[in-house]
Amino acid sequence: MTRGNYKAIVLAAIASSCGYAAASTISVSAAAGATGGLTYGTPGTNLSLEGAAERNASSAALTGLVVAMTMGAFQSRDSIIQLALTNAKFASVGNGVAPSVSCTSGNIVLDVGAPTASNAFWDFGITGTSGTTSNVVCTFSSLGLAHSSITGTVSVSAGVKRTSDTAYTYDSSTASAVIITASSQIGTIALSTAFNGVVDYQAKQGYGFVTGDGGSAGSGDILAFNVPVNNLLLSANSAVSLNFAISAESGKTFSFLDSEACGTTPNLDNRSTNTGRAYATFTGGSASLTINASCTTLTYAGTAVLTGSNLVASVELGHKSSTPSTGVVIEPMTFPSFVATVTQGAVSRKTGTIAAGSWTSNGATVVIPYMPINLSAGTSAIDPVVTIANRSSLTGVLSGTMRDEDGNSCALDNLGSINATRTKNLGGLIKTAFAACSNLSQTSTERMYITITATLPDSTTTFYSGYNVGGTSRVTVVNSSNGK
Repeated sequence: MTRGNYKAIVLAAIASSCGYAAASTISVSAAAGATGGLTYGTPGTNLSLEGAAERNASSAALTGLVVAMTMGAFQSRDSIIQLALTNAKFASVGNGVAPSVSCTSGNIVLDVGAPTASNAFWDFGITGTSGTTSNVVCTFSSLGLAHSSITGTVSVSAGVKRTSDTAYTYDSSTASAVIITASSQIGTIALSTAFNGVVDYQAKQGYGFVTGDGGSAGSGDILAFNVPVNNLLLSANSAVSLNFAISAESGKTFSFLDSEACGTTPNLDNRSTNTGRAYATFTGGSASLTINASCTTLTYAGTAVLTGSNLVASVELGHKSSTPSTGVVIEPMTFPSFVATVTQGAVSRKTGTIAAGSWTSNGATVVIPYMPINLSAGTSAIDPVVTIANRSSLTGVLSGTMRDEDGNSCALDNLGSINATRTKNLGGLIKTAFAACSNLSQTSTERMYITITATLPDSTTTFYSGYNVGGTSRVTVVNSSNGK
C-alpha cells in the first residue's frame, strides 16, 4: 500500500518578544500501516463524502494520521497544545485509534490527552520542558477522523495556551495543513433532453403530440437529464435519492394525465390504464411520479445505487392513443425551471437547476388576456363577445381554458367545432361555462384570461373579442390574433 506524504504548509516565523511565542509550523502525513480502509494519496486527492458516510457503520474511524508541529519558542510546563480540525472531528480512542506523542530532543514532554466534547479539538498537556523549546518538533501519531463527521476538505491547525488563558494564542499556526480534500461523487447535473413536443391539433385534436420521442408512451414527450457519478477515493456504492417537482405554466394543468378527478389517483408512475400516460425512470434503480389534487405539479422520486456509472432520470408524458376520443387536451405551455436534488440519507449531496422546456402546437391559438364577465341582470350585466372566422376548407375542433385574476381555473370544454368557411359566435358558450364554475363569482365582475385553440391552420383563422355592458355598449378587447 503506497502512502505519500502531504506537503507541509509552513508559516513564516513571527519573532518572539515580551514573552510571546513565535508562530509554529504544522504538517501532516500518513503512518506506515495506516488502517481504516484509506490509502492516503497526494495532496488534492478527493475523498468521496458519500463513501465516508457509507463506511461509518462498519469502520468508525479513518486512521493512521500523523501531525507534526514545529514549535516557535517559549513553551512551558503545564501549558496545553491544541490541534483543531476543520470539516471533520477526531475519532475517540478505540476503533483503531491509539494516539501517541513524542518531541525531538526530549525538551518537551506531552501527555496524550483526549478530544474535547465536540471532538473537533484535541488537547495535549505539556508535562515537562528542559532547555530551549524553539524549533522542537512534536509528532502526534495514530490520530483518526470520524468518517461520519467529514463534510468537506479537512485541515488541521494548532495553538498553545497557558492554563490560565482561554484562547490558544501562543505558537499558533496562522494557516492550516490540508489532511485530505473531500467532495461529492455526484458531478454537475445537466439537461440532455428538454420537453419540446408539438401538440397536434390537426390530426389528434390536442390529445397527443405530432411526433413522440420514441419512449414507453408511444407518442409521448420526454424530459431527461444526467446525474454524473465520479470515481473518487473511498467511492460509495450505497443508495441515493433524486427528487424534483415539475410545475405546469401558471394557469394551466396536467389534467390530460388523469381521466378521473385530479388528485383521486395521485400515483402516475408508468400508468397504462388511463388515456393520459406518465412514465418515470431512473437508471440502475426505480422512480415514481405523483400528481397533486389540482393537477398542476408532478413530483418525481427516484432511488438508485452509486456504481460508478452516470445515472439518467427521465419523465415521459403523453397519450395512449393517436386517435382522440374524449378527455382534456394537452395545453401548449412553457415549463418553469426546477431544482433537482440528490440526497444520501438525509444529507443533500448535489443540486442542479433544470430548464424544462416547452410545448408548442400546430393549431390556431388565441389568447384573450382580459375579458370581464358579470352574470347580473340589467345594466350591470357584462357579456363576452367572441367570434371565430374559419377561412379554410377544413372543419376545426375548438377547445379552451380560462382562469380569473386569482388563478382559479374554469373548464371551457363546450366550444364544439366550426365548419369550413364559417363564422361561429363563442360568447354564449363561454358565458354558460362561466356560470357552471362554482369557484368563480356569480354576483360580481370577474376578469378572465381566456385561451382558445382550433385544429385549423393559423394563417386562415381569425378571432374577434369584446364585451357588451348592459346589453348595449360594446367594447373591443385586443387579443393575440389581432392584425392578422
